[in-house]
Amino acid sequence: MKPLNQWKNYEQFLSAPRSQRYLKRCYEQLGQNQNIDELSYRNCYSFIYYLTHGRRHYELAEKAPLELQPVLQYYGMVQLIKCCLLTVDPLYPESTILLAHGVTTRKRKKQNYLFLDDEIKIQRNGLFPYFSEQMFHMKHLEGDKIQMNKLFGQIPEINELFSQLNRRPYLIEVDCSKDGRIFSIPNEILDHLHMTANRFTTFLTEQINPAEISTTVQPSTINITVKDQNAFKRHNTLFKKSLDGKWFIPITRDGFQNLHEVMVHYLLLYNLSMICRYETEWWSELFHTYSSDDYPFISQFLAFSKRKVPYLLLNYLDEKRVPNL
Repeated sequence: MKPLNQWKNYEQFLSAPRSQRYLKRCYEQLGQNQNIDELSYRNCYSFIYYLTHGRRHYELAEKAPLELQPVLQYYGMVQLIKCCLLTVDPLYPESTILLAHGVTTRKRKKQNYLFLDDEIKIQRNGLFPYFSEQMFHMKHLEGDKIQMNKLFGQIPEINELFSQLNRRPYLIEVDCSKDGRIFSIPNEILDHLHMTANRFTTFLTEQINPAEISTTVQPSTINITVKDQNAFKRHNTLFKKSLDGKWFIPITRDGFQNLHEVMVHYLLLYNLSMICRYETEWWSELFHTYSSDDYPFISQFLAFSKRKVPYLLLNYLDEKRVPNL
């Protein structure tokens, strides 16, 4: 894979006056009635410190043994998310409730535990449901239980591993035009989903706001034309983009989960960080016995996540930036 400078958009924010202007612009777009000059000044240093602290966690993760990386990556991600939240909530955090993780896992692991079969449960309060709603407009997730292998299936960089280990892949590659406006989905997806072309186009419009896309059926592809790119970028959870620029779409119905990829990484890193800290015996055996498919998925995920999460979150910040700020 070609080198990726996932921090390329970072340096622009290491200036308090510039970050203040950036936050002020964000708050103007929110229609804040309070004194946005005061809010942006008060938050600009927290904004910079969250970014810097998050970057240091990831830099340590690059050097740390794989066994220690989940904790470093998870808390690095948390810091970057807090930075992003300051662009949409100038009063964050108003309550200590928001400081909780927002998800829970099984407290004691059963005999013959497999990470791929483990589940994570979303809570009503805490960081996960809060940033999911504030940043990605995802609501009503409380009580949902999600399996780890289905979360791995949402990450395009791991899709090939599912095939290599004789598991059904969760994603299929789609063509995307250079301007990002047209996605061409192979008709092969209809066989996977057991749908007709007309049923599939209806299904897509149920997943994506019809005002943002239009669909046309071709002999070998189903084309999705994006009508409102800004809205599509904000709401898209269906099309997944890999670090090397390829696009994918789920080929299983349970793959059409309303989860942004940032949310997927958070859930996986949280669970791995908890196991790393509190299930030491199982975690240590994972790196010595290789007795299941867990190790290749976990090691590959950690290798990609430490590059992709900063890339996704710093792009989130950069998309809010106005020219000549």
